[in-house]
Amino acid sequence: MAWWFRRRSEPVEKLVSVRLPVGRAEMPPDEELADLTVAAELGDDVAMGSLAASLYLKGDGVGALHWWGRAWASGNVVAGYNLGMLHSVAGDANRAQVIWEKAAGLGDPDAMLGLVKQALDRGDAVGVERWVPAILAQHEAFPITALGVAFRDCGDLSRAMQAFLRAEELGDGYAMEYRARILAAQGQHEEAETLRARAATAERML
Repeated sequence: MAWWFRRRSEPVEKLVSVRLPVGRAEMPPDEELADLTVAAELGDDVAMGSLAASLYLKGDGVGALHWWGRAWASGNVVAGYNLGMLHSVAGDANRAQVIWEKAAGLGDPDAMLGLVKQALDRGDAVGVERWVPAILAQHEAFPITALGVAFRDCGDLSRAMQAFLRAEELGDGYAMEYRARILAAQGQHEEAETLRARAATAERML
């Protein structure tokens, strides 16, 4: 699964749109950063991705782009998603799509989610249907919950509920909370409260 820069207090709705890729929520010590640099320069693709994450946190977008690019070229699928996200945030949707298509083809659910969101934005039903089944079939809760949020935000509550239910099967408390909100808005308050009680003790899967 890709690593992300996010504060755990942030709601998943926000994370869906700004799920910026980085390796950790705080900068590593200088010694560790130096070790990552050495390992990356020696060709370690995992170190390349972690170095890119650290540089991103420092505000060095150019350095992050360089090392995620090298990691992706070395076969690191996680780096591929992250590289695509950088291009997407920079407004280059086409380049992001090309990279995500390759990463999704290698089984990365976050890349699949990026492609679905792009397809929803442009009203491409075929593009949506291409990747939704694969996202729902895999076993990482966060991309599934994020998929539900994307459907909810475009007004497709039926498909949002389908995704939230699947994420609930994997134990995600966020999915429970979001489905409870829909139930409450539909007047199903008792079921919503029961679901909120479950969510209060469930794991929030990020």
